[in-house]
Amino acid sequence: MEIFGILWQEIIMRPMINSLALFYQLLFSNFGLSIIIFTVLIRIVMIPLTVRQTRQMKKMQAIQPKLKAIQDKYKGKSGDARRQMSAETMGLYREAGVSPVGCLGPMIIQMPIWIGFYRAIIRTMPSTPEGMANLSELFYSWNPAIASVPFNSQFIGLSLIDAVSAAALPWNYALPVLVGGSMFIQQKMTTNPTTDPRQRQTNQMMLWMLPIMFGAFTWQFPAGLAVYILFSNIIGVVIQYYVSGKQPIELFGRSFLGTEESRAERALQLAAEAAGTSATTPDPEESEEDDQSTEVLRENSRRSNRNRSRRTGRRTRRRRNKGN
Repeated sequence: MEIFGILWQEIIMRPMINSLALFYQLLFSNFGLSIIIFTVLIRIVMIPLTVRQTRQMKKMQAIQPKLKAIQDKYKGKSGDARRQMSAETMGLYREAGVSPVGCLGPMIIQMPIWIGFYRAIIRTMPSTPEGMANLSELFYSWNPAIASVPFNSQFIGLSLIDAVSAAALPWNYALPVLVGGSMFIQQKMTTNPTTDPRQRQTNQMMLWMLPIMFGAFTWQFPAGLAVYILFSNIIGVVIQYYVSGKQPIELFGRSFLGTEESRAERALQLAAEAAGTSATTPDPEESEEDDQSTEVLRENSRRSNRNRSRRTGRRTRRRRNKGN
């Protein structure tokens, strides 16, 4: 077990503490800004995982009709039939190159980061002389930030080492709500429509459970960790938006952002989910019609852009004529 403690300290704790301290030194002795910059760098490093997760989720969505067919085939059966169903399901996953765990990659990777960050905040700004002595042992010899110890923990009226519940109004309530709301939007963007009622129920449960759970946990988190999670969620939404091809954010029955084509595609997916069919994996007879519909949407978008350009050109020429 000792080897795991050494690896934890040398691979996670010391790099985190030294990075936060160095950013503090460079960013005008502002620990809040150092947390934000650290969060941005972590999310940038995780972009390959986000891309892989997005591809895995699209593959999972594409095989949903086949999964449902396997489940219907063995519905109400038990014993050997259930084992056969599991074997066929895993065979389908292998054939499609899908790993159910792969869809959770960024979340799994972030858990040790959150735990390490929680410990790093406490150890970077200790409240006891013993903590100060231990902190000096964690600094790399080349890190100039050791001269700035003790660090200032104040940021926009928050003490980053104290629990969010101890913060002044409105932060003690606003931070949990912002963390939960940003996580809800991120979950909404990564949840694809499905025709499987059980999968749909699971998606709906996860969509609400995680944001509520993390919003409640944030109440007892150090404010610095809450700031990290909040900005991690916000940056994750931005990255997911572009990685997914500018997919719209669907909230409260309306689609926001995205392109005309992606909003139309999302509307088709939701309509297919409501009708119990899959818009993303059409039958061979319907593929030509879907391709034609997509081409019509693209042509309408191009026509709209051309008309807008003509109107802008005409207005510009009128202004020039008036000026002459």
